[in-house]
Amino acid sequence: MKEPMNQPHRAQDGGHPGPGFGTAPQPFVPLPQPGAVPQTPQAPQAPPTPQAPSGPPPVPPPGPVPPPGQAPQSPGRAPVSPTAPTEPAAPVAVAPAQAGGGVPRKALAIGLGLLLVAGLGTGGWFLWGRGGNDPARTSKAPAKAIDAKLDWMAPVPDTDKDSADHMAEPWFTDKNVIMRSSKAVTAYSIATGKPGWTVPVPGFACTSSPQQENGIAAVVYGKEEFACDLVMAVDLEHGRMLWTKELTDSKGRKDSHRTANISLVQGTLTLADGVEPRVFNARTGERLTPHDYGCRAAGSVAGRSGAQQLTVAECGLSGRSFVMSVDPRTGQEKWTWKLLDGLEAHNVLSVDPPVVTVARKDDTDPTDVVVLDDNGRLKSLISASAGPYEFGDCTRLLDSCRSTVTDGGTLYLATINGKKEIDGVYANAIAAVDLATGKPRWTTELAGNRRYRPVAMHDGRLLVYQEASKDEAGKLLSLDPANGSSAVFMNLPQESADEEYKIGRLGTVYFRNDHFYVVSQIGMTDRTMMMSFH
Repeated sequence: MKEPMNQPHRAQDGGHPGPGFGTAPQPFVPLPQPGAVPQTPQAPQAPPTPQAPSGPPPVPPPGPVPPPGQAPQSPGRAPVSPTAPTEPAAPVAVAPAQAGGGVPRKALAIGLGLLLVAGLGTGGWFLWGRGGNDPARTSKAPAKAIDAKLDWMAPVPDTDKDSADHMAEPWFTDKNVIMRSSKAVTAYSIATGKPGWTVPVPGFACTSSPQQENGIAAVVYGKEEFACDLVMAVDLEHGRMLWTKELTDSKGRKDSHRTANISLVQGTLTLADGVEPRVFNARTGERLTPHDYGCRAAGSVAGRSGAQQLTVAECGLSGRSFVMSVDPRTGQEKWTWKLLDGLEAHNVLSVDPPVVTVARKDDTDPTDVVVLDDNGRLKSLISASAGPYEFGDCTRLLDSCRSTVTDGGTLYLATINGKKEIDGVYANAIAAVDLATGKPRWTTELAGNRRYRPVAMHDGRLLVYQEASKDEAGKLLSLDPANGSSAVFMNLPQESADEEYKIGRLGTVYFRNDHFYVVSQIGMTDRTMMMSFH
């Protein structure tokens, strides 16, 4: 198949030429002016010899950084480099301390560097300031507030009461909410909360697929705790194990895959964590040959329809990271976007449109949110410190961010407030950011001394969870996507406020089929695993 015109030149990783990956870092090339024909960097005459990365291209000095104690710049205002007045740079600000304490992160002026790498690698350039090209959102009247009742509470399984590991994310079917504990996969009735079928894990569960496909989910486990060298597929509709396989490489060697990214796309189960991917037929367990991208696949995330997929890959010798759009049916890459040296794709917030968080290698917190267009070119950049925005629930596993919502051309985020209010609450705000420009549409500080987080879109409006306090139950609010104005959607019952407060602060929340779920994240600190409201 003919290579797309916007793909970078081929690279070598350990002597193996792989499709779709850039050459060794090129000399600095100025960003083309609007209207100019972008020039593609010339490939070297001979394959480059492995060497330490030479570092990012020169970056013009950022604007002044506010002194300690002074508020950072207003969100969305990007300081302009004095050496390049026609090219706006990314915002640079010092992020305040994270909620609960901690040392402020150093500002990282990566915006222009990312911009240049994207321009050089794809033949495109930064499309900043195209505001006004999206039609204005229309307001939709909120529904009448619901006084919800507590349907049921499911206790933490006995096998997990002494475990400090994070609880697994639930899977949802029409009749059940399904939870994976350390020793079993169990279905809980949506109507009653009573356990139905249980599939034992023949060992100790390590991790599981964040999503299911066609009623199939996967669990990585080991015969010994932390071994994590086996995988099983579970039929969530009928409550049975479909198959189990050893996680061996092409030479028959077993190793641990505790931190593997697990994806189920178009009937294929893939486990990837920077080593040789393990690929299986999701229904039969037949071992399949992984697609050769030239570098190691670190994980994939499929779109809601299953027709699109983003794959993150890394090249061992160069240490470069890449984001690829891949046809999930054939494994063929459509385009590739390469990151600046020293940075990696931290998480995927959306597949369509492609929205990825970027972090320094081995960092736990992202520095920026990158928005790509349909051809894999950098469309906009959102600085994590501009809000500053909350990404505390994002783990190192892809597709793990549960406090962000993407809807069309808008990304909804919670802000961080480093100032502790009454009862130890870090009251925050909700922001809507335009994905076309990277600039805020609006930020709303909701009433009350509460912490808020986006949950889901419902009937064209954004649902936001107002966490419970020690004395008052939580709420689901409904926000107008046009301006952020809010109305109460669901009042949670006061009689369960204490338990909601205990598990909701560190737990995850979901809204599915008119039911609202609060799910514990850490087994040993909570006696309740899950609460359901309706």
